[in-house]
Amino acid sequence: MKDKILDKIKNFICKNKYSLIILCVFMIVLLAYWPGILVSDSVFQWDQAQTGNITNWHPAYNTYYIMILSKIWNNPGLILAIQCIVLSFSIGGFFNRLEKYYGVNKKYLLICSFIIAIIPLNFNAAVILLKDTIYSALLLILVNITIDIINNKDYFENIKNGFIFGFVLLAIMLSRHNGIVTVALYSIFLMFFYKKKKILYIASISSIIIYFLMTTVGFSILNIKEDNYANKYAPISHIYARILNEKPSLLSEKEMETLSEYVDIDKLKETYHPNNMDYSIGAQKMSAIRENGKKYLSLAIGTFFKDPLIFVEHYLCLDAYLYNPFPFYNSDYVGMFIETDLWKFKDVYPNLNENSKISFLLPILKKVSLKYQEGNIGQITMRPPLYLYLSFIITILIAKYKKYKKLFFIGIISLFNTIGLAIAMPVPMVRYVYPTILIGQLVIVFGIYELYDYIKKRKCK
Repeated sequence: MKDKILDKIKNFICKNKYSLIILCVFMIVLLAYWPGILVSDSVFQWDQAQTGNITNWHPAYNTYYIMILSKIWNNPGLILAIQCIVLSFSIGGFFNRLEKYYGVNKKYLLICSFIIAIIPLNFNAAVILLKDTIYSALLLILVNITIDIINNKDYFENIKNGFIFGFVLLAIMLSRHNGIVTVALYSIFLMFFYKKKKILYIASISSIIIYFLMTTVGFSILNIKEDNYANKYAPISHIYARILNEKPSLLSEKEMETLSEYVDIDKLKETYHPNNMDYSIGAQKMSAIRENGKKYLSLAIGTFFKDPLIFVEHYLCLDAYLYNPFPFYNSDYVGMFIETDLWKFKDVYPNLNENSKISFLLPILKKVSLKYQEGNIGQITMRPPLYLYLSFIITILIAKYKKYKKLFFIGIISLFNTIGLAIAMPVPMVRYVYPTILIGQLVIVFGIYELYDYIKKRKCK
């Protein structure tokens, strides 16, 4: 009996060696930051999970996930431990597939597993209670499934695979608001290449239908309301902030009067920042927007037709973080979180107090993270377009060299996620585009190995 148990343990470790290395690092970091990193958005969601008064400001079902786990143990440390597991096994799953399908060396992947885990951006993302990390892990799981699909022509002949595929698509849509765009584009893309796969069609369409039922009928049953009009109308306020500063003559006196009903014009002008619409939110008059937001929207549409070019230029500037890999230095972006706002809420939720289990390690981690984020390396390595373009370049080159068909599918998920964000990028923040960076890092690992293999074979000739 003991031998069988030991054999099972050995087999588990052998099959999941890459994931377990990463998980060990993430768990050490979590214990150092215990009960984890929680910023204002995290605690807002935690508060909803505690009170049961859940809105869809942050994805409602993601908040329900937190609430359910908090019933097991009312501590964010549990949710973050599970998050570390999911993220670790999604990364390890990618490495397993590199070994299985493409023959990448085990020792090399073991070393890379540790390197990926100790990158400050990754271990910070692993231990922060934000939807973006679990969403990133789910997108990486979808990448892993995609690798299975392109290497197994019979993948969609298996009903179980179809069920898993559909479940992952649904989880992605429920984890972050732009997930529906990512899934819809990805499903259409995949259907184009696999026209005769009925299970693909059923899984994709069913997951989207279930998503809409859960966010309409489900919201009605659970009494979940849409919330945070501040973010909803921020893009309109932000473009008006630019117009007021750069081209006020575009607005007539009557339009200025109407605009003043919805925003504090002087404050809007003063707080304008070209790359960050968050600064414009505080100037909004929320009671007026709640009562008649459609009129505010109509005003913006009328202004658009007066000068469409300024709107186009504005959004190209606002979304530059998504598509422009340059300049690396002095760029407007917000890095990962290295500090926690727990101290603000200690009177309301005493169990959120910082209580490091490895106290000597905490200041070291914070110092390393801060230097990484604010230094030149961080400014370069936290630029998502760099990873997006490299994902395509590397996979296309490997596909050509090794004759691996459809390998570029790996990067397509990052592209669709970026398109979903481009609709309204509120602030150039790393966490929004973390999936692109994470997937890009793993593709680079693959590319370095294949480059080494190519040079080695050239020398042998």
